Amino acid sequence: MDLFIASNRQLPIRYYVNEAIWIRRGCLSLHQLTLPFFVEVEMKDPLHILKILEYIQEVQQQYRYTEIQIVTKDNNILMHLQKLLPHSNANHILTIEQQICP
Repeated sequence: MDLFIASNRQLPIRYYVNEAIWIRRGCLSLHQLTLPFFVEVEMKDPLHILKILEYIQEVQQQYRYTEIQIVTKDNNILMHLQKLLPHSNANHILTIEQQICP
């Protein structure tokens, strides 16, 4: 998987066929994920990272308060997400981390 998104709220599954992005229920549990709900994200082309931004914003718009944690092992994706995603505020806590491989 390219990245994992965890949240304190249910996360929708999405399939963006044109961008070749699959956001599906997670079947692997990382010890790094500290929130109860998570999805796995597979991207064929990291250039479509803006779809992930849209996905995060969609989740945040549905709720008054969210906690979202993003974990990725890809340094390029990590850097792009850190640049593109807004910082946490009082209603939406967002953390972006690099995956720790055992």
